[in-house]
Amino acid sequence: MGYVSNRFCFTALLLIFSVSSIVAASFTNAESGHLQEPDPGKKEKPETKAPAENQLNYYVTITGGGYVTVADDFGRTNTPLLTSVNEIGSVVASRVPNVSVEVLGEDTVQLVMPAGQNYTLSFRCGGQPVGIAMIEGENNLTPLRAVRYIDLVLPAGARAMLRFASKGVEPLRYDQDGDGIYESIAVATLVATGAEARDVTPPVVKFEARVTGAKTKVTIKAADSGSGVKTIYYSLDNKTYRPYVGALLFEASSPPMVYAFADDRVGNRSSISSLASQ
Repeated sequence: MGYVSNRFCFTALLLIFSVSSIVAASFTNAESGHLQEPDPGKKEKPETKAPAENQLNYYVTITGGGYVTVADDFGRTNTPLLTSVNEIGSVVASRVPNVSVEVLGEDTVQLVMPAGQNYTLSFRCGGQPVGIAMIEGENNLTPLRAVRYIDLVLPAGARAMLRFASKGVEPLRYDQDGDGIYESIAVATLVATGAEARDVTPPVVKFEARVTGAKTKVTIKAADSGSGVKTIYYSLDNKTYRPYVGALLFEASSPPMVYAFADDRVGNRSSISSLASQ
């Protein structure tokens, strides 16, 4: 009888020691920040941080589109960019973790988001040509891939959408008839990889004006250190532009107002220059 009692006490001590070890291990894991079994019904949210330059990011620049928004899988979205003139403001309340939004000009905005995650970017067309540049890389100076939509003409007021997923970026879609369905697809003007994608420097435009008798001869030139100049465009009112094909002649008594910009062969576009500024 004494043998059974001693054996029972020994077994009880082992059981108490085992339970104590499990409890101690649980506290140790909790203090170290490790979870034993996460709640299967709880959906973890990603960390809130800015895009890192040591990982692949998408650098998306949109020119000519308003009400620019970006949303993630958790339903979070940034405040649309608005002004009374061009629908893009200088202050943006970004509410999407890992996504940065920056206004670069009156009608230009840039968004940066990490590659490999799901985002939906949308904007509204204002009736003017839209330009979109998407660069994928650790930074926007040495990209691995570049996709550009140049002078894209979409119906005024139409909504357009780009979807970013783990497998890449879907083609640009837009709602042509306003029924909420993005049924139309716009084809990218250019897709570049390798050395072509790494050419991110636009051409430089210069003017030359010479007075000969009663006429002023204006010549427009452009230089590009990368892929080379593709086309020069000029305008006399900074509104309507046409391809430049040769020297322009003006009455010497009336100083000409000439504006111009240039595209290179991989879609980089210079800023607008004017004869008066040079």
